[in-house]
Amino acid sequence: MYRLFTLFFSLLLFNNLNAQVTIAPTNMFLDSNSSFGTYMVVNGSNETQEVSVDFIFGYSITDEAGNRTMVQSDSNEVAQEYSIADRLRAFPRNFTLAPGQRQIVRLRLSNTSDLASGTYWSRIRTTSEKQSPPLELTNQEVVSAQIGIVIEQVTGLYFKNGDVSTGIDVQNIETNLDEENNLTVLTEFLRTGNSPFIGSVNVRLISGSGQIVREALVSTTYFFDGVHKQTFEVDDLPSGSYTVNIEFETRRDDVSANDLVQMNPVTESATVTIR
Repeated sequence: MYRLFTLFFSLLLFNNLNAQVTIAPTNMFLDSNSSFGTYMVVNGSNETQEVSVDFIFGYSITDEAGNRTMVQSDSNEVAQEYSIADRLRAFPRNFTLAPGQRQIVRLRLSNTSDLASGTYWSRIRTTSEKQSPPLELTNQEVVSAQIGIVIEQVTGLYFKNGDVSTGIDVQNIETNLDEENNLTVLTEFLRTGNSPFIGSVNVRLISGSGQIVREALVSTTYFFDGVHKQTFEVDDLPSGSYTVNIEFETRRDDVSANDLVQMNPVTESATVTIR
């Protein structure tokens, strides 16, 4: 009975999480010609949801092994230089959505005259939870426990001010082949310009005959210098010399080219021997 209850609860929780509030778009871009933006919040669940909007500052970094972590701080030096979280306002900031209902949230960015040319950013945090009915009890009624599920969706907002530029300067490509024939490619780079790199990184493994035998294309954002990590399983490949090709390009399927800070594609290669 306990296992059946656990399975039922897990399925119920999974279905609730997959039918909650959704938002679009998932990235917003403002510039010095327009300090206003909008995004839509849709209640896809079958219950009334209470929604709130606020702004936080955050960015991702990578370590020497290419592992990514998220930094959220409104007080460090990076926040002091790049954050616009305290300059943003949402209208409405708090609202209720009935099942199937949608709400357009308007955003206003103000007090930007002191900002130098470059790209600044904040993260929009949209929080939703099921509306709690008013609690009315008689002397004979007993309070029952309920599980409240709070969903936080965090999306990016970027402000391009004045002349903006970005670039990638590849410093080193390191390849590591472990005992299980997993090939890890670590690409160390410097991010140049005054804006984050928002685009795609394509890593290809090319045989001696010129055939692409492995390929991985990922959409990503690099705010600062870092290391891009890509791992391939290569245990089925013949022994020999291969070329690793890495391409950084400011192109993403989920973002308009007009919104991205553009750069010329950057391509670098290295050789690796698979035994």
